Amino acid sequence: MIFQWKNTLFVTIIYVMTSTNNKLRCIITGRQLIATKDYYKRKVEKAGDEETLHKTYICREAKNLIKQGISVDRTREILDVDLSKVEPTVDESIISDILSEEKSTRLKRINNIVTTSKTISNQTDPKVKQFITNILNE
Repeated sequence: MIFQWKNTLFVTIIYVMTSTNNKLRCIITGRQLIATKDYYKRKVEKAGDEETLHKTYICREAKNLIKQGISVDRTREILDVDLSKVEPTVDESIISDILSEEKSTRLKRINNIVTTSKTISNQTDPKVKQFITNILNE
């Protein structure tokens, strides 16, 4: 919206919130993430629907500790969680999904190809070969 007041031109930007709430709260730590629309959309697509996403969202820090085999209670201790802001229990199926996800993603690494430089050769230098022969003959 553009309006003028006392020979000064003002531009106002009206920000309209959509009905989608882009705030995600971690079910383990209670920490809140305000997600970008693209990130939120990808997360919803992966979870199936918004309700499932909000019931199963776990922040990166907590997810990394869970993947290392640390329990939910110990993860909460490590991350100094205020227990009044989170549910006392987390569904075991969510934890098992995280652990099974870890096993499947390890195999999908992209950069497993080892390249060799053109300067590396599998042939021995003739002078080195002669030196080794001389040592062996002595």
